[in-house]
Amino acid sequence: MALRRPFGYLLVALTALAFGFLLAAQLRTQLLTPSNRVARSEALVHTVQDLERTNAADRSRIAALRAEIGGLEAQMARRSDATMRLQQDVEELRAHAGLTPLRGPGVTVQLADGRQDAAGAPRTAYLVTFEDIQDVVYLLFEGGAEGVAVNGRRVTPASTFAGAGSAVVIDQGPALQSPFRVAAVGNRNQMEQLLNDPSRLGDLRERQRRYALLLTWSGGPDVSVPAYDAGFRVAYAEPA
Repeated sequence: MALRRPFGYLLVALTALAFGFLLAAQLRTQLLTPSNRVARSEALVHTVQDLERTNAADRSRIAALRAEIGGLEAQMARRSDATMRLQQDVEELRAHAGLTPLRGPGVTVQLADGRQDAAGAPRTAYLVTFEDIQDVVYLLFEGGAEGVAVNGRRVTPASTFAGAGSAVVIDQGPALQSPFRVAAVGNRNQMEQLLNDPSRLGDLRERQRRYALLLTWSGGPDVSVPAYDAGFRVAYAEPA
């Protein structure tokens, strides 16, 4: 009976000790779980903050790239505009120099030699001379012609005229002979007004009346002139 009591006490002690271990493990588990949650929450917060910082940096970089792209596009647009303006200037210069053919509304002037009058009349009075062709061409340019051609040979505001008798030489080109066809593309109405003005081309009109020189013109919606022939060929002048 005396041995059973110590054994009972020992059993009770072991039971209490085991219960204590179980209780401590449970308490430990209950205490560690909130701690782990806090750690995870803090880790998530740090991750989110890192992502936000990364996103902010990416947004800043994207904004900088967009600004850079916008600057490059504006620069390209300015270059494109400058290139277009340069091309337009070149085309205008080419047109002014007569290096491009033209077609559009304009007028056509016909001139031809007349007949010699009574004795004593000037020898060339009935002939269409280079001065007559020059006067007509300059009148057409004054009236807004953009391009003029004489017998299919393009002339420009800087062209020179020469000749003898009824032969007309333009820019040291081949000699042109009567009849003459002067085609002009440009401001048709204004050119016709100048041609119809009796105060213009006075000497030519007077010789038209006296010597029956041919001087007629007509307007049309589709007149064409060729490009300027820059390959000069001295065909009229001869060595002395």
